[in-house]
Amino acid sequence: MTKTTSARMFAAYIWLADTIWSHGPISRQDIDSLWSRASINDEHSSCIPERTFHRYKDAVQELFGIEIRCDKAAGSLYYINSDTIGDRGSIKQWILNQFALDNTLNVSRELRGRIVYENIPSGIKFLTQIVDAMRDGHKMLMKHHSFGSSEPHEYIIAPYCLKVFKQRWYVLAKIPHSRHLRIFSLDRIVALNTLTETFKFPKDFDAETYFAPYYGVFSGECYTPELVRIRVTPIGASFLRTLPLHKTQEEPEPNVFTYFIAPTLDFIQELRTHGAELEVLSPQWLREKFADEARQTLHNYS
Repeated sequence: MTKTTSARMFAAYIWLADTIWSHGPISRQDIDSLWSRASINDEHSSCIPERTFHRYKDAVQELFGIEIRCDKAAGSLYYINSDTIGDRGSIKQWILNQFALDNTLNVSRELRGRIVYENIPSGIKFLTQIVDAMRDGHKMLMKHHSFGSSEPHEYIIAPYCLKVFKQRWYVLAKIPHSRHLRIFSLDRIVALNTLTETFKFPKDFDAETYFAPYYGVFSGECYTPELVRIRVTPIGASFLRTLPLHKTQEEPEPNVFTYFIAPTLDFIQELRTHGAELEVLSPQWLREKFADEARQTLHNYS
């Protein structure tokens, strides 16, 4: 299968999930009607063949964990099991939201110049290839040039999952002779080849559970979750209430927020973006870190 064909199939999988998610419960007849007008239907076919439909449906569950069900009692209407979508911050939800927006823009081309949204171009050319390797359980030979290295390095990786964070795609992978998983940004990949060698994906691994103690992509046993307390301005509090930083966020008193989280570099960087409008209350080591940085910043401008 060529990369172009693979990319089209990937787009078809997401189209099917988005269509049923947006219109469901929906009949096969209505799905075919929408498909006949879909922008990704390059062949302008009038319907999705029955076997192809079920292959797409199975692929949606295998790749994204999104289950498409059929309610035969209601007249064989298809719908998405909402329990498999996850919360609003999940990658599944992001994929559906992103593709739904793309569909809307394709339908309303005259409005393209009046709708601006955040694009995520980084490493997109490797996305389908990694998804295919994840699905088939194949290892990959990757040449990766991290920002902290003067030259690229080669790795043999077993891709476990994909995650998007701050306009970058990342792959979490197992590498030989290491107990720990490694995270790699796709936009720093120089070359990538799928190997014939396979790997056994652990049945008990769950990406959302793995990243649950963290904010962002930094993770690992060296980071231990602990209680973090911050105080923000009333305006800052309004933003945090409507868009929580982490699922453990609580507000025990006005404008004071707590998180049970591993304070990784990504989380600390996020707190820094609030500047003087945020005060770290605890833990003490993190409060002192921010105080030292504030003194250094003042020194830089004095």
